[in-house]
Amino acid sequence: MSLLNQPRLLEKFRSFHSYVRKNNGQIGTKQRGIDLNFNNACNLRCDYCFTNSPKGDHVKEELPIDLVADIANQADELGIFEFDLQGGELLLRPNKLFEVLEAIQPERFYLYLTTNGYLLDGKMAKCLADAKVRRVSVSIDSMDEKVHDEVRGRKGSWGRAMEALEHLKNVGIDPYLNITVGHYNAFSEDLELLCQYSQDQGYTTLINVATPGGMAQNHTEIMVDEKDSARLIELRKKHKNILRNLWNPFDREYEQVLGCNTVNRLYVTPLGDVLACPYVHIKIGNVYEQSLKEISDYGFSIKHFRNYSDLCLAGEDREFVSKHMFREGQTIFNPSYAKDIFTDEDFE
Repeated sequence: MSLLNQPRLLEKFRSFHSYVRKNNGQIGTKQRGIDLNFNNACNLRCDYCFTNSPKGDHVKEELPIDLVADIANQADELGIFEFDLQGGELLLRPNKLFEVLEAIQPERFYLYLTTNGYLLDGKMAKCLADAKVRRVSVSIDSMDEKVHDEVRGRKGSWGRAMEALEHLKNVGIDPYLNITVGHYNAFSEDLELLCQYSQDQGYTTLINVATPGGMAQNHTEIMVDEKDSARLIELRKKHKNILRNLWNPFDREYEQVLGCNTVNRLYVTPLGDVLACPYVHIKIGNVYEQSLKEISDYGFSIKHFRNYSDLCLAGEDREFVSKHMFREGQTIFNPSYAKDIFTDEDFE
């Protein structure tokens, strides 16, 4: 689907591109996306789940449709061009998912969703395409079926996920092969095989670095180090189809770092809490109580989120993690409030 068919999206995308170019390839305080966790119910039990969804916490809560529509309207007014629907696993309740998609008015956004792929067959892929979903990220943990299924806690999940990527490709949705990379696999042959497979199939590879939150809370040993991060840059240059939100997508030398996307991408939970990002479980507001602009302005008043960082705060910045993310019981449903985490010196 061409951006020319979505004039409002094209307008916002051009504004973002112009801002980044004028800001020396850095994201600054330009709003980019909404990550919306509409409901946290899930059908798998992944070892490293950052939402803690396998525990069954808060799976009954969900955002009202009228509030979703309001969030989308506010996001559009702020110039936000990306809208990512997350879970949990949204395909567990397809009727509700399509209500959400309609409420968002997808013609205004680069709309995508993240899934484990288990329930995504050819018919569902066609329905998503008809609903103007442009991209779907499917998480793959290994080219070894047994390893993937063990991590996901369900036999057959690897095969379903691989089939889902092909179903998406067949209906014209951009298939993204989503890989989590930590210190444990950054130099593994398996990672290279995954990247090569994704390139050969014509997919885009989306890399997220492992973070010590959710099911992996306090496990800093999984975080990538400098050598691991350099390895990811090597893979980026080699395969060309690899993306990270941290990287500048407009850089054809495949070297520039856009900067950590905290607050640039707001994460909204089923309780309405807004976190600085999906992996930084620090609350900066609530959509039931404040507007997105008020929440964003508050978030950017915090120096850690406003100032440029070439590191992912949650996955690479060990100092930030040790100082601000090691709170007992800290999850997306029990986030630490920013005012209780940061001191006066941390605010602009």
